[in-house]
Amino acid sequence: MAFDKSLLRTAEFPTIWCPGCGHGIITQAAIRACNDMGLARDDVYAVSGIGCSARTPAYIDFNSIQTTHGRAIAFATGMKMFRPEKHVFLLLGDGDCASIGGNHLIHACRRNIDLTVLVLNNFIYGMTGGQVSPTTPHNSRTTTTMYGNLDEPLDICGIAMAAGATFVARSTAYHAQQLPGLIEQGFRNRGMSLIEILSPCPTGFGNRNNYRTPADMYDELRDNAVPVEKAKNMSEKELEGRIVTGVLKNAGREEYVDRYSAMLKNIGAPDELSDLASGNYPAEPMRSERFECRLSGSGGQGLILAGIIFSEAMIRQGKNAVHTQSYGPEARGGASRSEVVVSAERIDFPEVSAPDILLAMTQDAFDRFSAGVRKGGAILIDSTLVNPGPAAARISSDGARCFEYPISDYAKNTLGDIRTANIVALGLLSGLNGFISRDAMLDSVLSRLPARAHDLNKTGFEHGFNEGRAMLAADKGG
Repeated sequence: MAFDKSLLRTAEFPTIWCPGCGHGIITQAAIRACNDMGLARDDVYAVSGIGCSARTPAYIDFNSIQTTHGRAIAFATGMKMFRPEKHVFLLLGDGDCASIGGNHLIHACRRNIDLTVLVLNNFIYGMTGGQVSPTTPHNSRTTTTMYGNLDEPLDICGIAMAAGATFVARSTAYHAQQLPGLIEQGFRNRGMSLIEILSPCPTGFGNRNNYRTPADMYDELRDNAVPVEKAKNMSEKELEGRIVTGVLKNAGREEYVDRYSAMLKNIGAPDELSDLASGNYPAEPMRSERFECRLSGSGGQGLILAGIIFSEAMIRQGKNAVHTQSYGPEARGGASRSEVVVSAERIDFPEVSAPDILLAMTQDAFDRFSAGVRKGGAILIDSTLVNPGPAAARISSDGARCFEYPISDYAKNTLGDIRTANIVALGLLSGLNGFISRDAMLDSVLSRLPARAHDLNKTGFEHGFNEGRAMLAADKGG
């Protein structure tokens, strides 16, 4: 099939690659493979990390993302889990994939998740100054191995095969006609596919290792390549210094997302969390398109669970919700916070920056976060453990409101179980915010807690909700 130039983002040209670099050849091969499969640009997610290869998704017009160094496979795993019908492929450098990203590679292979990983192996950290990488050949010179590399190069394909990848292949940038077919086979494999492609780096590697021209590097790839079928009949000594090319492994095995989907069906889980939404929870409309909530305190107060319950309650109401969490290494006593972003639209940025409401259940949490609440927002404090002191006047002058209730005292001394404090707090938050449906929040509470604890927690939630409504009425009346 003819090369489809419409899949190039020519506005990003010229590329950053040096003359003679093989990355452009590999990029063209990836596009040809997508053309041959008849894939539309929206069918494909192209992912990279950091390095010379990292710019590749910027030059091809798919759903493209450049991630952090060594973490591209982790990002891609999340994409595949969320959109399993998409083709997710990665363009990684040898250092990005095999050094800092080595553990991600191993475990993606072990899971056999349906990703296609192209490793653009140029034997070096080309973008950052020509340092030695895990695949730098023995005795080769780099900026950090000026007298020759003492290490033996890592066999990326060998690692992938041993770890459980179901399709593994190797080729070179010289073998431009072979590449699209190998990449297409990787795409069609339902499971983890890795294709290592040796790509000359004339600037960072060639100049330091006695290659007169880029063409010399391509000639060496041509002369040293041995098809896998021929290599089977060669001795270990005969294969020394040679590059075995072609399909090294092609063995089917159950794919990870398929296994995960089967588990969800077995336990009776909904296909998507959005299935929780029923539309039968009347509530006031949100004041804005986006609502941010931060639940803060210490480990052991149940704030992570509270954030999950809050998020599910919003989903029940037909909203989009994202929950994130942060906590110290201590199981109890360390700093802990749970954050929820709610929106009627897609949530592209999940981080809470200026919360509409802050729950502070320790003095440290109040002192740390109270200044960040947006104008018009509210702070709910556990007055058992928090004394706002002079900060109360500052909060009021900033245009926020401060509500106090002895949450921990009520949970411990009235309900008889301090563990219900987080549920009492959720009741208070629901009462203070009319757009939060009481029934949706309570249903989420009961769905997350064991049946033996329902009565106690329902009592705590109802009490909190009524107290929150009373505080809101008093605030409006004032």
